Amino acid sequence: MKLDKNFIGFYIFALVLPLPLPLIVLSIAAGLLILNCFFLIKKPIGIDFLSLLFLLFFLSDLLSLVFSGRSFFENTIINDVKIICSVLPILIFNIKDKLKLKSIQKSILDIFTGGVLVYIVYCILYYFYFIYTHPRYTVQIDNYLFWAIENNFPGTFHRSYIGAYIVFSSVYVLRNFLRLKNVKLKALYGLIFLLELCAIFFLGSKLTMGIFLWVNTLLLLKNYRVLVIPLFLSVLVGFFLIKEWIFKSLTKSYYDRTVFFSRSVEIIDENFLFGIGEKNILKHTVTINDVVTTLIPHNSFLKELLSNGFLGFSILTSLLGYVIYLAFKTNNSLFQYFLVLVISLCLIEDFMYLQRGLFFFIFFTVFFCNTSIRKNLV
Repeated sequence: MKLDKNFIGFYIFALVLPLPLPLIVLSIAAGLLILNCFFLIKKPIGIDFLSLLFLLFFLSDLLSLVFSGRSFFENTIINDVKIICSVLPILIFNIKDKLKLKSIQKSILDIFTGGVLVYIVYCILYYFYFIYTHPRYTVQIDNYLFWAIENNFPGTFHRSYIGAYIVFSSVYVLRNFLRLKNVKLKALYGLIFLLELCAIFFLGSKLTMGIFLWVNTLLLLKNYRVLVIPLFLSVLVGFFLIKEWIFKSLTKSYYDRTVFFSRSVEIIDENFLFGIGEKNILKHTVTINDVVTTLIPHNSFLKELLSNGFLGFSILTSLLGYVIYLAFKTNNSLFQYFLVLVISLCLIEDFMYLQRGLFFFIFFTVFFCNTSIRKNLV
């Protein structure tokens, strides 16, 4: 794989995004990406409708604060995680002509996939190291493995996010496997897909497991139906191995989210137009199994309604609606699968408001929207 040195910031960000590193490292990588874009701009800066929508999303906290009349000292004025929304879309739009080369597009996606593989291999190696250094533990797939990964492996992060990265990477890998003629490369992508298939059950969330099966089945049905049966059999084995964890986790997750949802709706009903401000969400609590816990919406749309009311919700849905329109207008299946993944996660997580979720969404959204990727990508 030959890399273009003019896009080193893109390559670094794509690699760092899925790695088990502190968030400050990801922020530095985002800074290098933005700096890289500045160096590539050689003409007066223009702005497109997508960039305007991202800018409004960035300003939604400030806009709702101003219109609501809440105190500036008690509310979020600028959400630091969302700062990237005000800069990156405009910059990528102004260098899109330089991103049209097939080699650059493919390199970015290959490097991201490489980062996902590093995370998977890291967990595998550290798991065996952990077992070796803690011989009193027994290997129980349903219970011990998940506990070990979530509580002991340094740098590992929430399974919804690594699950999202694995799913997106798997679709890209499977597309390459189906389209390539080179036997060696085809075999390589096939092995990577099998590794990601195994990893999704031990690193991903329940939803990302389901999305993995859904989107890759759709891809196989369009291109190579004979592989659908082996995929389903592999998935059944995976679900069987972790069935105990899935059933226990599903029950708890469903109950917790219904409590969070009910309380969120009550607050939204009283503050529909402009919300209560992001910081004020933390002042509300719920009781789950006699334990008092901070209100966490676990839904990006509820989160926006709570924070900024109907004003912010309108901006968020307009942004997502326009992105969906662009994905179907270009008929880019990889982009469409990406959006299915992101929007599904937005329904059960505050995906658009945490760094690993928002950076993933904005980077690949502006990447797809500003490249003729369907025509150029292998």
